[in-house]
Amino acid sequence: MRSGAAAGHTGYFHEAAFYGSDEEFLAIVLPFLREGVVAGEPSVVTLGEVNAGLLRSALAPAEAAALRFVPGDLQYARPARAIRAYRSMFGEVVQEGAQQIRVVGDVPHPGFGVAWDEWARYEAAVNHTYDPFPVWGLCPYDVRTAPADVLADVRRTHPHVATADGGHLANPEFADPVALLRDELMMPCPAEPGSPQVELHGPTPAEARRALRALVARGNGAPDDSAVEDLLVAVSEAVDNAWSHGLPPVRLRLWHHGRRLVATVTDRGRGPRDPYAGLLPAAGSATAGLGLWMSHQMCDSVTHHRDPDGFTLRMAAGR
Repeated sequence: MRSGAAAGHTGYFHEAAFYGSDEEFLAIVLPFLREGVVAGEPSVVTLGEVNAGLLRSALAPAEAAALRFVPGDLQYARPARAIRAYRSMFGEVVQEGAQQIRVVGDVPHPGFGVAWDEWARYEAAVNHTYDPFPVWGLCPYDVRTAPADVLADVRRTHPHVATADGGHLANPEFADPVALLRDELMMPCPAEPGSPQVELHGPTPAEARRALRALVARGNGAPDDSAVEDLLVAVSEAVDNAWSHGLPPVRLRLWHHGRRLVATVTDRGRGPRDPYAGLLPAAGSATAGLGLWMSHQMCDSVTHHRDPDGFTLRMAAGR
């Protein structure tokens, strides 16, 4: 039997919380975790360093020992990786007999120095991707550091809201995740500083790989070899998919910012039809969906963008 606000709920119970002080943060998170410990429910903590330290200082040693702490910067390195890791974890714990799993996590955003686009997709997508499991996920957001546009997206992607006074409310601002993923969260591609060092019109995958290798060979620093190889695969897949599933013309642009490489592939199409493209492996054996998912696993950043010129896949390697 599931306990707490998620009692009687089937699938993923996705809840946001908004706090403006350390005291409010603890008033929301401590009861959530303590109730899980009392109920014998596996409880996972994937917070950033500051919030994890704040929580540990408030917990009794026995309470902390009953929780599974996972470093937030590892769990939330990339959205597609986070989904894969969580789904694997959830499956294992359910097989062990868990009736409910509690998770509290700091989802990255600009307040942590991380771009929001791909994490906004994540917050919408997990309403579906975690639904096969009896999980109660609590996503606390600090209103002191999270920008207004992030908070607006959080309200649209969470069907429930927890409050510091113990409330668990249905969220009237929650929007259809599929509609968000297909349209509203598909923003234009951000402008890169400076002109691209490489711009190719109508490249083949092989030409795209050669151009990226040549750019790296010019020097000026680069990510490590494995990151470059991963980006080569992702760019090749993106160009192939643009020709196979998009609309010509296809354009490749490359930027080299010190130890960071950025590539964009643009075509005149609307982008993938699957709203979860890149975040989940494609159903069946569709190679385009599998290649996009692999790119999301390998690159430091992969984001989807749409504007009047068409669909752009933006990939980056290095920090």
